[in-house]
Amino acid sequence: MYRIVDSYFYDAEENRLKVRHVKWLDLFPCRHKFDVDEDHDRIGFRFFPDPQKQAELDARVTLRSAPDFQIDKLRQLNRFVELFCSKELTSETELTRFLAEEINQFIVRMAFFFKKLYPERQCEWAEPGRPAIKPDFFGEHPNGFSDVVEFKLPHFDGVTVVGTINRETFSAKLGGYVSQTRVYEEYFEDPRNREHAETKWGVKVRYPRRYLVVGRRWMFSTEDWRKIQNDVRNLTLVTYDDLVDGVRSHLYS
Repeated sequence: MYRIVDSYFYDAEENRLKVRHVKWLDLFPCRHKFDVDEDHDRIGFRFFPDPQKQAELDARVTLRSAPDFQIDKLRQLNRFVELFCSKELTSETELTRFLAEEINQFIVRMAFFFKKLYPERQCEWAEPGRPAIKPDFFGEHPNGFSDVVEFKLPHFDGVTVVGTINRETFSAKLGGYVSQTRVYEEYFEDPRNREHAETKWGVKVRYPRRYLVVGRRWMFSTEDWRKIQNDVRNLTLVTYDDLVDGVRSHLYS
């Protein structure tokens, strides 16, 4: 007889992670004897050798309700992996909503060395007629200045880099994502906009670095995209695998 308590099991399905959390599971061996007679088989189970003693032990077993720092964080990180690997994931909003929860904010903070996180702060332009910007996250560094983090879906359709040798460029879809983050940089070039963001949200931004989280590592298998990224000012592309591996390395260090 075996017992499994408060455990996680992992499997893969089409490059997606499947997670099962077992709170309490007792496994009893079974013995099957065929053809006891022409109408019956015999099935027997082996239970606890001493039921009373086992019951007394069970009465003192408690499931962990306050996990330590590392286990707690790894558990939430695994839930994030389960979320972005899910077939049912339909929008960036589902991902950012999960990461914006207080218990999960450490994922973005640890990945980019932020001290504090500001999820979805809407910032109006001083210039009339322009739609407000609302980055997924402002991340504040220890020096008080913030950078911008934008999340896109991990399931990237099509190629990431197009063009002939020595003329490579980002695909139209990936280029559109980059252009969206460029608007954020443009916003903070105007001192009136910077003052608005700092006055309203307490976010201090000057020459922000833009972090774009998109796709999986195997989608950026060549070095071409790194050359292209280097030509774009203040932009860092991060895959979901890179983000998770970075956070995990901090937790295990």
